[in-house]
Amino acid sequence: MSKTSFAHFYLLREPERNQCVAALKESSPYEMQKIRCPIKPGHSRARRSSHLDMVVPCDPPPDVIFTWMSECLIQDRVRRIFESEGLKGFSALRAKAVVKKTGAAISVHELAVTGWGGIAPTASGIREVERCPGCGLLAYSALEAPEKLIDPGNWDGSDFFMIWPLPKFHFVTERVVEVCQLYKTTGASFTRDWPASAAANTGYSPGRLSYYMPYERARLLGGEHGIE
Repeated sequence: MSKTSFAHFYLLREPERNQCVAALKESSPYEMQKIRCPIKPGHSRARRSSHLDMVVPCDPPPDVIFTWMSECLIQDRVRRIFESEGLKGFSALRAKAVVKKTGAAISVHELAVTGWGGIAPTASGIREVERCPGCGLLAYSALEAPEKLIDPGNWDGSDFFMIWPLPKFHFVTERVVEVCQLYKTTGASFTRDWPASAAANTGYSPGRLSYYMPYERARLLGGEHGIE
């Protein structure tokens, strides 16, 4: 793999002052798999096991739609563009969405990142601080040096990629930016100022890698690190 500079990477995120954040449809089933820790009750938690069924507050909706839970939906047009342009490192999962005002259905998919940027380098400040033997909960320290978060040597070459333990941050290559600009994709912005969240100061407890991508892929990437 040829050496790639830090400047070629971006964070895909919602636009500033986003007025079109999708909410869960009240009548939809929102299934959660409960995880109970036999050692520490405070570790009990849940993971989503159902497909997204969302209500979008704007009409017309943008091409890329973010949710209050930090998931990312893409309209079918965008999926076709990404696939036709040969972008790698994502899966389009089944999802539903309607326009709030009219109830009109929107053909969408949940954007799931399957590309890999590795585990955050310790130079970034992120380190594993807890690994529960009872339930597998993982906890990590806060980000201290954002400029050291991405190590191109850990990157698998995908256009969409995840850095652990930041699974809900969609890191992308310059190629994704170029494609979105070419097709005038709406509803998304790109920045190198990452990650902008409270967790950057408090640390991370993301669960397991398989919460965010198919288990076989998670096992391939995270098995040796025990994070699958």
